[in-house]
Amino acid sequence: MPLDIAYGLPFYDPATQFGGPIAQVRELSERLSARGHRVSVVTTDVGVGPDLPRDRWVERDGYRVWYAHGGRLGSVAPYYARRLRAPLDQVAAECDVLHLALSFTHLGVLARRAAAAHGTPFVYAPRACLCPDRLALRPWLKRAFLALFERRIIADAAVVHALTEAEREQVLVQGADPRAVRVITNGATLAERATWPDGAAFRRRLGIDERTPLVLHLGRLQKIKGLDVLVDVFARAKRRVPDAVLAVVGPDEGGVAIVEEHAAKHGVRDAVFLTGHLDGEDKIDAYRAGDLFLLTSFSEGLPNVVLEACSCGTPVLITDRCHVPEVAEHGAGRVEPLDAGRLGDALADMLADPAALARMGENASALAQQRFRFDALVERLERLYEELRDRAPAAR
Repeated sequence: MPLDIAYGLPFYDPATQFGGPIAQVRELSERLSARGHRVSVVTTDVGVGPDLPRDRWVERDGYRVWYAHGGRLGSVAPYYARRLRAPLDQVAAECDVLHLALSFTHLGVLARRAAAAHGTPFVYAPRACLCPDRLALRPWLKRAFLALFERRIIADAAVVHALTEAEREQVLVQGADPRAVRVITNGATLAERATWPDGAAFRRRLGIDERTPLVLHLGRLQKIKGLDVLVDVFARAKRRVPDAVLAVVGPDEGGVAIVEEHAAKHGVRDAVFLTGHLDGEDKIDAYRAGDLFLLTSFSEGLPNVVLEACSCGTPVLITDRCHVPEVAEHGAGRVEPLDAGRLGDALADMLADPAALARMGENASALAQQRFRFDALVERLERLYEELRDRAPAAR
């Protein structure tokens, strides 16, 4: 029996600069609609540009999206948009389940109220917003929001969707019922891909040849990604691997200045390349070009970029705060504490042993196939939504 599913998040495609949650919800919406379910996405117009229609349904690849106009107040967290009320009330009245992504949003407050009014079960997915490092950013505002709104959203959720065991502990600290918490990992569409580029185009973009050791970092360039540590780690490794270069790929959210400052400080500016945002085949070519993917973030839920790198067969070096212990367990790379000295030594060791890197790349690809295929995520969420529909009150 087909499901009626609604997703709510504060920003959405084509605002891809906001990263992983958009990619996950977009892929879920397309695949679930292709399986015969009715899918709706309710969001705001932050970051989408002037051309998309506002405050009405827009058909997208088999499903529909409502971009509520937010105005000046809607451009920053909590992405206030009073025009969200009507579409949220509509989908809550119609759908079998409402799935909310991200914490500390006006959309979450309105969605909880709409779900309560119509007796609609909803799933709450904080997606790293409740980790201690992120709570330490603008702490007074977040404490107030938690007390006034967020803990009530968590308590009322039929299911709290945690991406990792670490996130399970974070939602429990905020009062989630342990019986309501489900750990469901992200999916990687690239884990299902069969053919690959060779990375040559990306290396030509940088002006380097196939023999040059290439370290890749990809993602939103923001302070929380540990970009100062990234450059420090690379500079330490470069003392032992002097011909290594670092490519930093992603949209600038204040991080370019950090990278440039620290590259100049360590005397490696000529070996650090800033490419800006890449998408589609250009992004995949970048993954394939890299000898190693490096992520020194100090706060992550479950980073899509690590799953994508593994899918592309690129070994990874990450911090333990990325919450992907499978990397070390499956020999797909190394997981280290957030310590520039240890990370720098690990990076140099990995770059100095191409044969070991090749084995890690093979293991990374196998890990993605076994644990992070997107079709497995779709099937697991489909079963969850059916469960919530079947246990909801018969009369609504």
